[in-house]
Amino acid sequence: MRNRRTRHLTAVWLIKRRCKGGTTYRLRWRDRAGRQHSHACGRDYVLARTMRDQKREELRAGLLGEYPDMSVDDFRERLKTLMAKSPRTIETTRETLRLVNKLCRPAVIADIDRGMVMDFRAKRLAAGLSPATVNKDLRQLKSALSYAVDAGLLKANPLLRWKGMMLREPEKRIRVVEPAEFEKLLNACKLPELRVLLTVAYRQGLRRTELTNLRWLGPHDEPLVDLENHVLHVINRWEEGELTKSRKNRSIPLHPEAREALAKLWEATPKIVEGGAVKPKFPHVFVWPEDGRQYHPDWVSHYFASLVEEAGLPACSIHDLRRSFSTLAQRAGVDKYTVKDLGGWSAVSVVERHYTGEVSSVLKEAMNRIVAAG
Repeated sequence: MRNRRTRHLTAVWLIKRRCKGGTTYRLRWRDRAGRQHSHACGRDYVLARTMRDQKREELRAGLLGEYPDMSVDDFRERLKTLMAKSPRTIETTRETLRLVNKLCRPAVIADIDRGMVMDFRAKRLAAGLSPATVNKDLRQLKSALSYAVDAGLLKANPLLRWKGMMLREPEKRIRVVEPAEFEKLLNACKLPELRVLLTVAYRQGLRRTELTNLRWLGPHDEPLVDLENHVLHVINRWEEGELTKSRKNRSIPLHPEAREALAKLWEATPKIVEGGAVKPKFPHVFVWPEDGRQYHPDWVSHYFASLVEEAGLPACSIHDLRRSFSTLAQRAGVDKYTVKDLGGWSAVSVVERHYTGEVSSVLKEAMNRIVAAG
């Protein structure tokens, strides 16, 4: 075995200890004078390895473990340039940090540890917020601290791979908007452009922001709403802050109803001639005709809620159209992996957990097979 006295000055290693409570890890390294230092890493092996790698980088850079004492307010301001997220996500994350500062009053961001997060969680629950809302706050806080680590402002993210942080949420019944209900929604809608938006949402499974960010043409004037080839391209535009949730571009075959609705909208869209080519006057598909401003996602949600009430339907949201797309596709026999790709979900588990209601025909067929076999 190699003698530890011969280790390099930047060497950092982990010590594993077994006790009644389980296995714990401790970080060890030596300074230039040969003195040994150690730091407890807890029971999470992945977090311990991350802390080891970061300590090694500190020693190589000659930082000796020192980090800037940045206040939460200063970090909130800097978050605008650190986060590679949409402007809306950045603002909600900054709001979460403001609440942490207000409720727990950490002197610097390094004071935000697991104990403080548990205190923050308890205070948010005591204020009457739902577990789903509190979990959203915790995910945003965890994301912000990860960006702080990447920027060299923190040693390690204390919430990394900490499953005990999240609250258990009650299982919700997936609201499926049946075709007959969707027809009632369209009949209640008085805005032609919004009827097209609802059709695209229901037949293509786009997210709310993907709908409002949808453009006629791409960066090089290639058609994103390709009516000729019956394809819809959903892309990220980083320079505009128009990003998909998964940050992945995808191309989706156009449903005939969606294509017909978009074709009619294209015919009615104001156009200009630029460089000898005909282009839409306004870049986005769903805009206010007076000034070309794109629809705001929150306005779409509020208007949709009024449509549901006017149509006399049980409560549902614009996002339930996306859930309906997933469920109806699976009812038609499309496998979950294909549904995942069509809708741009990150994993099949997400489709199964949040986007699949009762697939009645499939369940009936399964029961028929069981009966036939028995």
